[in-house]
Amino acid sequence: MKRKKKRRSIRRSLRSRTARSKRRKNGKPKRLSRRKGRKRLRGKKTGRRKKKAVPHAAVTDEASISAEDAARLRSNNAIVRASLAEGSRIIDYLHFAFKLDNEDFIWEIYRQFLQREPDAAGFYEFKGRLEAGAMTRAAVAASVMQSGEAEQVFTRKPSGDHNTSAFNLQGLFPAHTLDFIHGIYAQLLGREPDDANVANEVAAIHQGVSRQALMARLLMSEEAQSLLRSPNPPAAMARAALNARAAGNQNIGLFLCFGAQIAMDGEGIGRFFVRLSEGLLGLPNGYNLHIATTGANVKETETIFAPLKAMYPSRMHFYHSDSMATINRVVPADVWIVPYVGMGLAQYLHRPYIVCLHDLVYMHFPDLYSKDMDHYQYIHSLAEKITRNAAIVVFDSEYIRNHEGLEYLKLPVHQTEVVRFAAPHEEYSSFGIKTEVEFRVKYNLFGPYLTFPSVIRLHKNHERLIDAFHRFRLTELGRASGLKLIFTDDLNNRPRQQEITEALNAVADPVIRASIIFMGRIPSADLPSLYKYAEGVVVPTLFEGSCPFPIVESLLMETPVAFGRLSIVQEVIPDMSSFATFDPYNPVEIAESIGRLYLQGKSVVPAQKEAASGLLHRRWADVALDYAAIISRI
Repeated sequence: MKRKKKRRSIRRSLRSRTARSKRRKNGKPKRLSRRKGRKRLRGKKTGRRKKKAVPHAAVTDEASISAEDAARLRSNNAIVRASLAEGSRIIDYLHFAFKLDNEDFIWEIYRQFLQREPDAAGFYEFKGRLEAGAMTRAAVAASVMQSGEAEQVFTRKPSGDHNTSAFNLQGLFPAHTLDFIHGIYAQLLGREPDDANVANEVAAIHQGVSRQALMARLLMSEEAQSLLRSPNPPAAMARAALNARAAGNQNIGLFLCFGAQIAMDGEGIGRFFVRLSEGLLGLPNGYNLHIATTGANVKETETIFAPLKAMYPSRMHFYHSDSMATINRVVPADVWIVPYVGMGLAQYLHRPYIVCLHDLVYMHFPDLYSKDMDHYQYIHSLAEKITRNAAIVVFDSEYIRNHEGLEYLKLPVHQTEVVRFAAPHEEYSSFGIKTEVEFRVKYNLFGPYLTFPSVIRLHKNHERLIDAFHRFRLTELGRASGLKLIFTDDLNNRPRQQEITEALNAVADPVIRASIIFMGRIPSADLPSLYKYAEGVVVPTLFEGSCPFPIVESLLMETPVAFGRLSIVQEVIPDMSSFATFDPYNPVEIAESIGRLYLQGKSVVPAQKEAASGLLHRRWADVALDYAAIISRI
């Protein structure tokens, strides 16, 4: 039975007849039809252009690479693979590939950017264009790099051959814009971008230029072409030797060049750096501190350091640039301190650096962090690079050094140090304490309350604390207590929002429900008052990289504390008998600990302070001394 011929629309048939009529009238030959897959897109020409597919060949669909040729090319490519070292830059891989003959070049370019062998269509298309002089090798590489298939390869988890450009780019594509720009300059040009480069690339991205197009533009630049034409691979970026300067390491760089804007006031990193800076400036060493940040964070950086700047105006200096080339050239640091292993721009520092690794929490809770595991895999790849090149990696506890440093990152012991944090004596003294009336009126916080001062994180366990507090309030003691539970964060658009909301919705009694309050983030200067006027502090967190700050801060303000039994706490508080401790996964135990905490009241504070005396007596001047000892060895 004959298949019916598909009927074309009247409009299209009319257009075809008109075109044929014009060709006959003008004596033009019949136009060849476009091959399948090469049709022109109809519609408006405005808007974002679609990604190009890898070109198909000017050959029939049945064309293929002969078995003999395929075997030869695979054999040749095996030699190429064995010649390319993992961890090299894209420019190194391309420099090698550009020296191959046309066929081997095309085969390797497909492997480099698509992590597969070329199809026959693409292979013959590019081969024909190269031999006809219609395309340069750089244009072939740029074409494959910008294809839709390449985008899919670049945006998946790091996979495939590790000695490919695609593998390198899989580690770069999750990065913030500044980190990405620095990454592609390092990969394709072997240098950091200067201020003008960064400004141009950021502007291009804001105008809708894709990341692949940025890379293609760099690859086609005369600078990259010059590197590819050179007889030898381009030299790797030079790093300063650890003992390159003999100035006594008096100029300490504090690295706050985050790839995106962040809030530092009240956050752990901001408070940590301010405390450490005060300790370093208070030592007799006469250190000068050089604080570097990016344009997006300069105002907040200057704000959090303003009190110290007023005290040490000639010894604190601020710099800001979005270009690591500028930071390396302008900041006169002998040694850098990097507060966080996820700071991608730190890998481009030329001077020796100390990096602080507080924890890699996602390694301990893969199920909790699985939703954003792509992001944390990127952070982990940064942690590996930045710790590998660090002079020293500093940990807050033995637990984290053993697990994160020695087990996960495989660092040598001699490259690691443990420096415990200290109680914030100096910081809290500078903040002062508000009167109870002033504080309660400011926050409309009347009546007795418990608090957990912490931003919401996946592992902070807010939902189980709410469940436990509800259970406690349903007891006779709980009903009589009239206690409120105060959190210092907003609930909206936060991690675990759904689970926390479900825990709140399970509280049927409107009085108890109203006693659970998310008051939002409060200024650091108000934290001492929040602790002081609380009946107690409950710390339900499932994990910390060191003894949780609220334990020490609460006792410093003479307020009792209950916390989960974590091995990391036992390092510094071996005798926990005076504390109301609990299994942080068990809401029933947490509820019982809340009852014990409330009954004991502030009478138990002296015993708790004695148990935690090692931490409470440690000051940030002691922390600074430990860092100074490390700095002196570099």
